Amino acid sequence: MRFRARKVRGAWMIEGERVCYVGGRLKMAWQEAFQAFGLEGQPWERVLLVGMGASLMQILASTATPPLPQVTVLEKYAEMVALQEAHCALPLAYEVVLGDAAETIHQLYGEYSGIFVDAFEEESIPETLLSQRFVDTAVSLLAREGLIFWNVLLPAQARWVGERLSERLAEVRRWRWPPHTIWAGARFPEAFPTPA
Repeated sequence: MRFRARKVRGAWMIEGERVCYVGGRLKMAWQEAFQAFGLEGQPWERVLLVGMGASLMQILASTATPPLPQVTVLEKYAEMVALQEAHCALPLAYEVVLGDAAETIHQLYGEYSGIFVDAFEEESIPETLLSQRFVDTAVSLLAREGLIFWNVLLPAQARWVGERLSERLAEVRRWRWPPHTIWAGARFPEAFPTPA
């Protein structure tokens, strides 16, 4: 993959050929999703990011109830990690596990109060993440009162993600901020800070 970092109106963005991976519309979509799902003041403990996300780390740090969460990042591209560490504010303690998340997710243990799947190769979710095995493993890592979020750009992939999460979780919600569809799921409706 080819990435480039550039400063726009005083803020760093990391872009691919056609999409923004850090900052810009992606950050706005996540900010709007946090408001829509009522996540201001959410008490995250351990958080898993599938895809290195400076934007998500910044939002989590500014909205979480202290103490701030420990973050595990699954990232396929060392170049993406290096660019974000060089140019972006990363206000949370984190560890990076490099490699394809479809494989590295199986190295994880314990439970996560928040799982954010935000991994793309341009507009598309990597095919390796569009598997029942990946979904099952991600859901198995979710704490009893935890929340999982999955950002999708392509409509067909958004339908697939929604169907898979609905098969595994009791409460699934969808929020759209075109072109983003963000799915949210929990084992129990009460896990969400706001009613449906």
